[in-house]
Amino acid sequence: MNIYFECNMGASGDMLAGALLSLFDNKEGVINELNSLNIPNTSFSCTKKEDGVKFNVKVNGEEETPDSHHHHHHHGRHLDEVLSIIDNTSAPDKVKEDAKAIYSIIAQAESKAHGVPVGEVHFHEVGMLDAIADVTVSAYLINKLNVNKIITSPVNVGNGTVHCAHGEMPVPAPATANILTGVPYYKSDINTELCTPTGAAILKYFTNSFENEPKLDSVKKIGVGYGTKEFKRANILRVFAYEENESITELSCNIDDITGEEAAFAAERIMQSGALDCFITPIIMKKGRPAYMLTVLCKNDDCDKFAKLIFKHTTTIGLRKYMPSRYTLEREFTENSGVSVKRSEGYGAIKEKAEFEDIKALALKEDISIFEAKKRLKK
Repeated sequence: MNIYFECNMGASGDMLAGALLSLFDNKEGVINELNSLNIPNTSFSCTKKEDGVKFNVKVNGEEETPDSHHHHHHHGRHLDEVLSIIDNTSAPDKVKEDAKAIYSIIAQAESKAHGVPVGEVHFHEVGMLDAIADVTVSAYLINKLNVNKIITSPVNVGNGTVHCAHGEMPVPAPATANILTGVPYYKSDINTELCTPTGAAILKYFTNSFENEPKLDSVKKIGVGYGTKEFKRANILRVFAYEENESITELSCNIDDITGEEAAFAAERIMQSGALDCFITPIIMKKGRPAYMLTVLCKNDDCDKFAKLIFKHTTTIGLRKYMPSRYTLEREFTENSGVSVKRSEGYGAIKEKAEFEDIKALALKEDISIFEAKKRLKK
């Protein structure tokens, strides 16, 4: 799945989380997953709108509002404290890695804005638990959707000034402006802050390209996330989930002077490097010699990268190159008893398959057979 964020009313962490959440059919199930992430003193819910979702975050039983950070004193946090909170959640490692990288972007921007080392940056608004939750949830949902590519529109930052912990600041505030370096954005006639540091950092980290009017080949779903502030125009962020009708590259070669173990090692390294697929086919070459055909599927932009890897890890001296098209189903991952389950849907088909390594781990943990582990999952 690929997604396009339309930020005509700016971007905040809760708007991004709401837009992503609205792409799921089983929203309540996803909310339950989010509440099991164990972000301290934090709970999640959603208010379903006709065309989207308002994502709600409560800290210590109270919902944070755009103004609550500014009217009440909150303890600020340093970067290492924020990273520790993220590390102590039960989120998957990839989600933790993404969330911490997003906060590193914010820390660099705050460091530049205040002229202090990154380790001494004192987070106020963006160090609050609801901001940490928005970052972690957005990373979790993007990973759960198995997103391949993200395009984002130029970002509407609003206008006027915003009151923050360090006083009255012009829009975009200094830290937000630093984050948006290299990102196309514009001011509008809406006299308030529309793009928060959290929203800006999430977009900057995940976005592959910023485009005004991208060509979306095949839109599958449209999600809508509602903001907390109210204006005459709808305060929403839309996300378009689409598939690209693009061709891929197939690289293949016949090899008669490599062992099975060596071929398997090459395939493993190629898959670890991000190939779409890699497989080995036993073949018979001239003079009856047994051999292998190695086939690698990759994105068109990556074909040179994988050609180099094939030459590096095999004995071949030549490759064949094709550019076929393909059909793919939309994929998302759910969890059942600690086992990751891949759900694929499209073209009238729905398929579910548990990850074998997780089934194996369950069987070893419970000292049961693979077959019994599968039966338990079906129940």
